[in-house]
Amino acid sequence: MDLRDSSSSSPPNRDGSTAAAAVLSVTSALAKYAALCFQSRKFAECVDVLNQIKSMKDNDPKVLHNIAIAEFFRDGCSDPKKLLEILNNIKGNEELALASGEQVESGSNGGNKVTSGSKGSGTNSVSIIYTDEFDTSAASLNMAIIWFDLHEYAKALSILEPLYQNIEPIDETTALRICHLLLDVVLACHDASKSADV
Repeated sequence: MDLRDSSSSSPPNRDGSTAAAAVLSVTSALAKYAALCFQSRKFAECVDVLNQIKSMKDNDPKVLHNIAIAEFFRDGCSDPKKLLEILNNIKGNEELALASGEQVESGSNGGNKVTSGSKGSGTNSVSIIYTDEFDTSAASLNMAIIWFDLHEYAKALSILEPLYQNIEPIDETTALRICHLLLDVVLACHDASKSADV
C-alpha cells in the first residue's frame, strides 16, 4: 500500500467558503477508510464507503472505477466480463470528456494514492485506486489483468502494448505493474523476443 497523507484542511478560498475544503477532507478520510476496508477484504463495507463518496462526487471516474473493483471482489470475482464492460465504459467516458476539452470534476482527495492488489499472483492483481486525477491507464491495466486471467493473451497484449509505448507519464507503481504483466503475457504467448524489449 502506498499512502500519502496530505489531508490537512485547506484555507478558505477568496470568497471565504470552506465548504469545498470540508468536502475534500471528508472524501479524503472516506477514501482512506475504503482502502483499509478493501485491504482487509471487507469488500461490502468498502462498497458502502465508496458509495458515500460517490454521493458527494457524482460521476467521478476514479470513484466509479473503485466501486466496480470492490463490487467485483464482494461478489466473489464471479463475472469478469461484466467488470470488463464497466471498466471499458468508465475509461471511454473519461477519454471522451478529455478529448472534448471538458474539465472533469475530480474533487482532489488531497494527493492520496492507494493501490492495493487482492487477486492473482504478485503483479497480476486488480487494483483499487485513489488519485487526484483519474488516469485511464489504471482502468486499462485492470482490463488487461482480467483478459490475462481469462487466458485471452492477445486481448491483454493489445491493451498493454499501447500503455508500454506511452509509459513515461504513468505513475511508477502502475508502470511497473504494466511491465510485469506485459512480461507475463509475452511469455504466455511464447514470444520471448518481445520480453527482451520490456
